[in-house]
Amino acid sequence: MGIRQISLISVALLLTGWSATAGIPRTRAQQEIEKIVETPALKTGAVGILAVRMDGDTIACLSPGVRLVPASNVKLITTGLALRSLGSDFQFETRLAYSGSLVDGVLEGDLYIVGGGDPTTGSKSDSARPLDSMFELWRGLLEEAGIRRIEGRIIGDPRYFDSVISDNSGWTYDDLGTYYGNGPLGLNFFSGAQNFYVTPGSSVGARPFVTARYPDTPWMRYTNSAKTGKERSANTMAYISSPFGARAQFIGSFPIDRKGYTLECSNEFGAYTCAYYFYNHLKSKGISSKGYADVSPSGHIRTELGEFASEGALAPAQADLVPLGCSHSAPLRHIVSDVNRHSDNFYAEALLKTIGVRFEGSSEYEVCTSRELKMLSSMGLDTAAGCQLVDGSGLSRKNYVSPGFFVSFLKAMTREPVFGDYFASLPTPGSKGTLETMFPNASREFRARLHFKSGSMNGVRCYSGYIEASDGDPSKTIVFSLMMNNLTAKTWAVTPFIQSIIETLASEN
Repeated sequence: MGIRQISLISVALLLTGWSATAGIPRTRAQQEIEKIVETPALKTGAVGILAVRMDGDTIACLSPGVRLVPASNVKLITTGLALRSLGSDFQFETRLAYSGSLVDGVLEGDLYIVGGGDPTTGSKSDSARPLDSMFELWRGLLEEAGIRRIEGRIIGDPRYFDSVISDNSGWTYDDLGTYYGNGPLGLNFFSGAQNFYVTPGSSVGARPFVTARYPDTPWMRYTNSAKTGKERSANTMAYISSPFGARAQFIGSFPIDRKGYTLECSNEFGAYTCAYYFYNHLKSKGISSKGYADVSPSGHIRTELGEFASEGALAPAQADLVPLGCSHSAPLRHIVSDVNRHSDNFYAEALLKTIGVRFEGSSEYEVCTSRELKMLSSMGLDTAAGCQLVDGSGLSRKNYVSPGFFVSFLKAMTREPVFGDYFASLPTPGSKGTLETMFPNASREFRARLHFKSGSMNGVRCYSGYIEASDGDPSKTIVFSLMMNNLTAKTWAVTPFIQSIIETLASEN
């Protein structure tokens, strides 16, 4: 990919980009796509398309200015702005510090794990450091300080993000409780997830069997209100939890003829869980402590979450803690790659909140998205005409972005110094990630030309990115956005037409 060449070309085209008043092209691709969108599977939906070449030619154009629900295409904006503002080499920092005093190898106070917003702590993603390695690094900081015993507790401190509730108020109720519908804290663990293994009950109407897997959360109390459904019935198992108490409930139905599977849910107490696991790690290495706790949303030390939930004294200000050292995440370019290749909601929300904290001093969503709009405007983009953002992942249906805005943003990103890392983060069909199964019968050469992000939820299918030219000429690279809303046909019925549209666009270069 001629990244530098594309960047130079994009600068030359800055003043000659696509506009909402541009005429509709009569390319072969335009004519073919107009036929495709009239098929029964797409006709009743709302479809917007814009595809332009870097040399300025418009390839296809259908309702490019209509704002539609973008789903995970929002991550294109989140990751691009994160790289642009924080830098490709940015690393999240997690600090160890203590209160009280250190006397003859004994910490007469509490040990704090002070989060810095790192979403990868304890995660299984490619960019995450193995948990044992992280804990050993932290233990090494204690060893360097000469700490052999802790009289106080291990306390998880998530105050880097000042939001009282980690989730976004724009997310729908049925997404809350899922692993992908949980927002990040200032200190996290296992991407805010909690896994359970579910098998059907002994008879229709009986409770399914639910076993907690990972992470271990002994403070949680569960109510199982789900039922075992009939053969070939739908699996509607769901999990309801709250950050205000360590209670959760299973609801829905699980078919009696289905094999067991892992139900991936949310864990609202990431900082507490991190402290618990590090407490056990230190204990296994011979470093004892009084127990574990976290700092609650109200700023108090919370020692119990279960039946006897209690909050103690106010936690000391982070500035008053005695630092021991810190650990760092992988560079941001690797985290961004995880976000775009695997469409990781949790990581995306952490990036958005970090932008808010770093530049506005707050992780409240209104502050974070307002900062994003300022940044987009500074790139020369008209947000009032084509963009409304309420989160970083695209999980909310209150996000509205037009195909024209996505194309303008993607073109603007080619002018940024971080474009190489941004481009490299985008998945290609057949590679590991969300596009792995797309274009299964296409040649390797064809698939390697496609670099785009997918976005989907019920009734929504969106795809935006870049199509490299078959001859490698960067001026012929196509920047495109295909957005479909209000689809009622099944995914299997829609997918062939989506692939046909992208293939048709790719035939133009």
